[in-house]
Amino acid sequence: MRFPIWVLFLIINSLLGCDLPAPHQNEVKEMTQTEMVKIDGGTVDPFGIGKTVTIAPFYLDKHLVTYEQYNQFIEDGGYKRKKYWSKEGRRFLKEYEFWVPSTYHENYLNRKALPVTGVSWYEAEAYANWRGARLPTAAEWTLACQGDTKQRYPWGNEFDFEAIDYRARLAPHPVGSREKNVSPAGIFDLVGNVWQWCADAYEGRDFRLDAEPTGAKPGPNYILRGGGWMSLRRHFESDYLYYDKPFHRLATYGFRCAKDTE
Repeated sequence: MRFPIWVLFLIINSLLGCDLPAPHQNEVKEMTQTEMVKIDGGTVDPFGIGKTVTIAPFYLDKHLVTYEQYNQFIEDGGYKRKKYWSKEGRRFLKEYEFWVPSTYHENYLNRKALPVTGVSWYEAEAYANWRGARLPTAAEWTLACQGDTKQRYPWGNEFDFEAIDYRARLAPHPVGSREKNVSPAGIFDLVGNVWQWCADAYEGRDFRLDAEPTGAKPGPNYILRGGGWMSLRRHFESDYLYYDKPFHRLATYGFRCAKDTE
């Protein structure tokens, strides 16, 4: 059953003008380049219901997309260049007239290694197109998180409070700054930092049974994985699934990109 965490997110959005905590000692100082990791293909049960999907090899961002990286998209005219936006995305821009993320303010922009937040699914998709990439499917995300072990969390089967600094902060942490929060494939912050938009849409009564985890099925909602910095512990499990409207731009919503190997 879907947990109504949107109420918390709306409250959090109103607090974004507050000062962020001091930088973590392991904060990445500069991150202008995007490093991707090749994930070997395999069979995975994305939603933990015994419905497996076979995934071909693909590349996935080692880190979440940061404000610095997203700002390059903005400065390059990404919001104004129609070729990066789907028909629905262009309609979204015309209706709401957004030109920057909802969390786009000085406190965040001064922290270059923070994951970008406050972006809709449409904005995440446009950024990925601009970069010559795409959003990962839910199945790809799960495979990157579990590896061959089918483990519960990126780091293993036991919950680790230190891996995500659980409930000790009211803001995202710099990408790659939690050394324990890494998957078998070497992907950082798959859980516990920001929710991550996936390519997959959802339409159906039971989202776990009806969702198509390959990014091919249309629908009014889109899947998010990984849990954010104010989520419940169960949201961090590798097969946990959440979804939201593609135009929502909450302070705990971010993303990373994927690419085909061919």
